[in-house]
Amino acid sequence: MKPSPPLELVTDPATVLHQRARPVRTFDQSLRRLVDEMYIRCEEWNGVGLAGPQVGLNLQLAVIVYEDRKFVICNPERLSSSGEVDAIEGCLSLPGRAGKVRRFERVTVRYRNVHGRGVVRSFEGWLARIVQHESDHLQGMLCPERLAPGAIFQEVMDDEEEAGAK
Repeated sequence: MKPSPPLELVTDPATVLHQRARPVRTFDQSLRRLVDEMYIRCEEWNGVGLAGPQVGLNLQLAVIVYEDRKFVICNPERLSSSGEVDAIEGCLSLPGRAGKVRRFERVTVRYRNVHGRGVVRSFEGWLARIVQHESDHLQGMLCPERLAPGAIFQEVMDDEEEAGAK
């Protein structure tokens, strides 16, 4: 089998970033290889999450790499949410820009893991923010569409961008 080329980051205004992605239906070795490659790229690009559409794949698949946590969400569905918090957020697919985005402070999500097993898990704080950000990508939504009232999505300095990149 011929090795596939490395994944490349897709940036706005690419069409794939603005479409609802297809659900993952096949949980096999090729999906696990793809996930491994996405983990590598996410860390290489200094992200904390990376969704399928961000690498040109129309799949409801995202990897999350945050602190000591590393996991995959496929076909996520938010079951509940509470609290709201505004914080600066950026996106790998919108390089050099960030804005104050409103997200839920706590979310409970049902998703499938890389093996296809159903998981229901609650997240809070920054991890909840990351899960929501990546889930939005799978619905064709980018973070500027969730700006806090009065906020703007604008160019940022390198140190500001790194603090909020997703």
